[in-house]
Amino acid sequence: MTNHPITTLEDACLVVFGYTQRWRIEEFHRTWKQGGCNVEATQLQTSEHVKRWATLLAAVAMRIERLKYLSRNQPDLPATEELSRYEIDALILKRRKRKNPGIPDGILTIGIATQWIAELGGYTGKSSGGPPGSITIGRGLERLAPVAETLQQLDEAGLLR
Repeated sequence: MTNHPITTLEDACLVVFGYTQRWRIEEFHRTWKQGGCNVEATQLQTSEHVKRWATLLAAVAMRIERLKYLSRNQPDLPATEELSRYEIDALILKRRKRKNPGIPDGILTIGIATQWIAELGGYTGKSSGGPPGSITIGRGLERLAPVAETLQQLDEAGLLR
């Protein structure tokens, strides 16, 4: 049901497409409210501060959801489409610490990069058997960020080779 006027097949297709996006919007709200961001748990007092915090967390939730979506729907997309050079270098650096790092030759894909990010956040793939979710991707991004920032600062200072 819609109140949008439909006079052509194109109008009908547009309404159907909009409805198909509803689940993604619901997933975003879940990540924003509970999953990786917990926006409602803020202890900020003023409405202006809450608005700023909520807006910032909305961007974080959107990034988490986008990584989750792309890793599931376009896993062979190059990771450079969504991650910075420093984030990719940080992922590879963190991966090399493992006993069997399994670092592929060539371009890192978004599917592999998202899995590695989720593994930094505690994803094992064993409990659910499903692909990484918002919580582990969010936690992984939190753990990846300081390493990527450090690499960027070292590079900008001319201390990386």
